[in-house]
Amino acid sequence: MLAVSARQRLELFLFRSLVSFPETVKKVSASAVHAVLPEAELLGKPHLIGFYAEQSMEAKRMRFLGDLLEKELPGTKIVWLEAWDNPLNERLRATIDLRNQCGGVPYLFNRKTGKVLCGVVAYDKLRAWAQGLGGDARIYRDLGE
Repeated sequence: MLAVSARQRLELFLFRSLVSFPETVKKVSASAVHAVLPEAELLGKPHLIGFYAEQSMEAKRMRFLGDLLEKELPGTKIVWLEAWDNPLNERLRATIDLRNQCGGVPYLFNRKTGKVLCGVVAYDKLRAWAQGLGGDARIYRDLGE
């Protein structure tokens, strides 16, 4: 029997939820995530999902900013999923990005608000996105101006 990690169970759960009910993408409940992940691994209730690629400099920059955000805002956790080398994660990203507005990484999704970020964005926009403040559900493309 194959051993399945808690992270793989979460990825599979999110994938099944989004494929089965794409119209309820932002409504995957925190309690359902608790059912998939052991309490010790949760570190709060992750509702922020980031897709990245090891080969992408832009994605590395966003992961760095995400790490800063997690340090600045206690209880904030971004679940990072590698999308280029993992077909399941890429399929999940493509399912969330139904209209293919972004089409790649970095791609960040807030399950509570349904808002997304695409590409490299300024830190203040990342923080506002994570807190669910301001903005709208459109994809931001910001070159860090």
